[in-house]
Amino acid sequence: MTMWRAIGAAAAAFVVMFWNVECLFDCFDDPAKDDDEFLPVSVRHWTWSRFEKKRDGIVQTILAAGDLTGDLPALVGLAEVENRLVVSQLVRKTLLEELDYGFVHRESPDARGIDVALLYRKDVLRVLTVDSLRVPGVVTRDILYVKMKEIPGQARNDGNQARNDGGQARNDGGEYHVFVVHLPSKYGGAGATGGKRAAARRVLDHAVDSLLRLDSLSRILVMGDFNDTDNTVTGLCKPSFEAPPAAPGTLKYHGRWEKIDEFFVSPALSASAAMQILALPFLLEEDPAYRGVKPRRTYIGPRYNGGLSDHLPIILRFFY
Repeated sequence: MTMWRAIGAAAAAFVVMFWNVECLFDCFDDPAKDDDEFLPVSVRHWTWSRFEKKRDGIVQTILAAGDLTGDLPALVGLAEVENRLVVSQLVRKTLLEELDYGFVHRESPDARGIDVALLYRKDVLRVLTVDSLRVPGVVTRDILYVKMKEIPGQARNDGNQARNDGGQARNDGGEYHVFVVHLPSKYGGAGATGGKRAAARRVLDHAVDSLLRLDSLSRILVMGDFNDTDNTVTGLCKPSFEAPPAAPGTLKYHGRWEKIDEFFVSPALSASAAMQILALPFLLEEDPAYRGVKPRRTYIGPRYNGGLSDHLPIILRFFY
């Protein structure tokens, strides 16, 4: 927040959010997916009322991001959503419908059935094309690629035309290339699974490189859970970042905070982008084992804990 205030409260902004929402499953059995632990009769006793509580908490967090930044997120990338039904519930059965959000979701071949998705404000952006980038030889989540166009005349906050370093109006209806990723996890060991993540990175790098070769000024935004630290995307930059003292990462593992959820932007966007971890009090709980706080997750083992995720959301803000 300190860094954002320093840029100036009068600056117009374009807000993006990403969040791994940790197993947002419905409570219905899908024989084609390994979803047995998220059923009413499972050891977790996952019910529709528990789903609704989690759904509403996710929406509350999106709205809180808008309160913090002064503008509702134009884009919200999500990881670990089971299917179109749960994403539709987020948008169609909550306040997000009144706020005119749309969504993009595609089924992918992940064994557990978890996918990525993208919510977007229909008053700010229009979807042009959608593609699912498959990782060859790996059964994992597809990379979601959405080409979008900003709706002209959507100047925000101070009403001025937003401009980038080249003097071109940012909200003139320009195009954005948005990627939402969730790389393979380290389950089974970092070494044993490293090749899977490397394969997914190659797919992402190839897609980004192709866009930059066509137009070096392309507006490219990558967001996601990389399941690793020290991440890079060829040709893209990490936004400036200031870590909150209480939660300097997005995931806490054995008492150590790790920033495995990331944004990357193309050079055309990098000068105006700033990232923050959304460490809201209701997303955290005390960490009796390692002191301090930790994300308040939905389950601790099989025990229902009532939280929202083991990850904290991240926010990216473009200042004009």
